[in-house]
Amino acid sequence: MAPRPWRARARALGALALENRLTLGIAALLIWVVGAPIVFLLSFSVRRGSPINPGELTLSNYTTILTNSLTVPAVMNTLLYAGVVSIVGLSIAALFAWLIERTDMPGRGFAWAVMLLPLAMPGMLASMAWILLLSPKIGLLNLPVRGLLDMFGIHLATGPFDIFTLGGMIFIESIRGSTALFLMMVGAFRLMDPALEEAAQVAGAGRLRTLRRITLGLMLPALLAAGMYAFLGNLDDFETPLLVGLPAGVFVLPTLIYFTAYQGLEFGLAAGYASFFMLVTVVMVVIYYRVILRNAERYASITGKGFRPRRMSLGVWRYPAFALFAFYTFVTIGLPVLVLVWASLLPYYQVPSPELMGLIGLQNYATVFTEPTILKSLINTVVLATVTASATMGLAFGVSWVVVRLRVRAGAILDAIAFIPHAIPTAAVGLALVVFYLSPAIRWLPIYGTMWIMVLALMTRYLAFGTRTSNSAMTQLGKELEEQAATSGAGRGRTLWKVTFPLLMPAFVAGWIWVFAHVFRNLTIPLMLATPGNETIASTLYAYWERKADFSLASALGVLLLAGMAATIVVARRFVVRGYTRDA
Repeated sequence: MAPRPWRARARALGALALENRLTLGIAALLIWVVGAPIVFLLSFSVRRGSPINPGELTLSNYTTILTNSLTVPAVMNTLLYAGVVSIVGLSIAALFAWLIERTDMPGRGFAWAVMLLPLAMPGMLASMAWILLLSPKIGLLNLPVRGLLDMFGIHLATGPFDIFTLGGMIFIESIRGSTALFLMMVGAFRLMDPALEEAAQVAGAGRLRTLRRITLGLMLPALLAAGMYAFLGNLDDFETPLLVGLPAGVFVLPTLIYFTAYQGLEFGLAAGYASFFMLVTVVMVVIYYRVILRNAERYASITGKGFRPRRMSLGVWRYPAFALFAFYTFVTIGLPVLVLVWASLLPYYQVPSPELMGLIGLQNYATVFTEPTILKSLINTVVLATVTASATMGLAFGVSWVVVRLRVRAGAILDAIAFIPHAIPTAAVGLALVVFYLSPAIRWLPIYGTMWIMVLALMTRYLAFGTRTSNSAMTQLGKELEEQAATSGAGRGRTLWKVTFPLLMPAFVAGWIWVFAHVFRNLTIPLMLATPGNETIASTLYAYWERKADFSLASALGVLLLAGMAATIVVARRFVVRGYTRDA
């Protein structure tokens, strides 16, 4: 029996009302989480007071920024740091992507897997390890070099290497920042049609010239896209400049914002720096989308006809190429892990020597598992990461449903608002929430000093990734099952929960794990927003390292964090792959 017309009309009106309510609710939540704090930050940059008492309007903050002796060096350091790290990291990633995907280097499968290992090491742990390795006085690599120089009559009290410089910051981040770039480029190298390379060699071009003129030429869009992505990420880098640069007085914009707000208590001035910083990153994002992505199709070389991926023979350079990769792995992962493990086994850090073998023990690990402060921070971190990952991916799923499925008129605006945080530095996000939730207008919502403000800050930081993941998955999902559910009488909400969401579960879980892992290792937000009792494992690790100078206990905590991150990556990979296989 066919449903009566008025019932069908009522059902359609009810579905439309539900869609409108969901759209308005998601839009309001997006504006509250992303838009309002940024607007407050920009408005606070023209005030001189504190977040609790903003004071009168003034342009003195921007006047101070233009005349402050720290401004120009910080801007130059930021651009130089981000630029050089991006270039070096991109070169390393491109080299190994080419060797693994385009040549007959031995051990390519092993090398592919090993390239993922740096993902498990947060920037803070890498910085800690290299401080122990290259500190001017006690650096594990400096001492034998000084001993060697003594043999030639060259006597040095410190050095010769000093990690506490801009060059030291660049070195640390360059060697560990190539993994993400490798993942961005390895697919492009694998899919590139070798016909043009072969044609160049037939025409008399040598291997080096073919690599430079043909291979790298065809990879130009991938290289530019990865380079711009790296540049934006390195502009926002906070952990290495904090641990390595700040003790030597080397400021970049993120550490200058942190120092101005939390050491100098000049929140208006810090808001001015953050506003300027956001302007720089927004310009970079615009360049990325207008210049790079729009011209990518000019370099397409895979047409589907006659495409035969083949590898280039390295000849006598096969094993030297693998030796180069092994050396890179040892420097990037081996040395830092070894020095952290060594430091964690001693009561207090000392340079390795036979006399210290009797002091080796697991006392620091026992302390980690019994110290109330550490255990409390671990529980806080698990709760924070779980809630943030769930809320971020839930909101991202809702945004993608409105944008991709409902195709409402304001969908493009909602998608743009969700993507805005990608162009906002983490230090600016943290400062924006301080200003917003301490302002007199928001006193009715007392979440400052609680875990919730960190949840909102981290949601803002990772929402862009969540929506990109959800958008791409939902775009590939056909509407047939949803239409069949609607035909069977299921409402829009039930269809969304019972049909759409289960089909997108693998993508949701993949995004959830990514956000969870990044919240676990994030230091910037907890350092700016955590209060006593709400510390995370990252802020506790920083406190033991920097404030308590307990290098051995900090190293033990870092080794456990590293092991946990590695296990998370392995389990996540298996879970996600199994989910996709089951749903295929």
